[in-house]
Amino acid sequence: GVQTCALPILRTKPQGAQVIHQAIQFVVTELNTYLNLRSPSLTADRAVLDSLFDTSGNLNADAKEKVVLSVVNVQEDPVYHSVEVYEKRPDGGAEMVRPEVRVNLFLLFIANFSEYDESLKALEHVISFFQTRHVFNYSSIPALSQQARRMVFELYSMTFQQQTHPWGALGGKYQPSVMYKVGLVAIRDRQLEAEVRPVEQILINE
Repeated sequence: GVQTCALPILRTKPQGAQVIHQAIQFVVTELNTYLNLRSPSLTADRAVLDSLFDTSGNLNADAKEKVVLSVVNVQEDPVYHSVEVYEKRPDGGAEMVRPEVRVNLFLLFIANFSEYDESLKALEHVISFFQTRHVFNYSSIPALSQQARRMVFELYSMTFQQQTHPWGALGGKYQPSVMYKVGLVAIRDRQLEAEVRPVEQILINE
């Protein structure tokens, strides 16, 4: 019989971009552009990707008078489970990689302003921003432009009881805020398990 022989080579490959950070930071930049257009007298960006408190539990000075975006939960998508372990290359070979993981992010936008009416105005602008633009393609994000993915923002409504959980975890008193569920963020460690070259030999068993 005739057998084909592909030659696998174990090697490593640099990991890809930090998907979550790069994607969310891009959204913050776009949100700031939207907010600054509506308040041109305020030159400083009003939205930050940060926490209300620093690692010591003190109020974060960089979060004052800002719309603070915090990632409050990361959830594996319960529907999508990738079993793909090979990726084809232009040269005809293939790479054995770890299956892709897709997750949903839960993002809390907190209007952290000293004036309550300013908090409400900022919150309204956040909601109107995602009404007009709730889908972000990775192709528009420089660091992720090679990936054919997208993020979809969905307003996530919570009951009064559910609202106590994120604020209890944040360790602060409730402030005007809104939560969005973001799916799907695809994550894959780009370290190769193996490289499988195109067929280079034909072995014939007599």
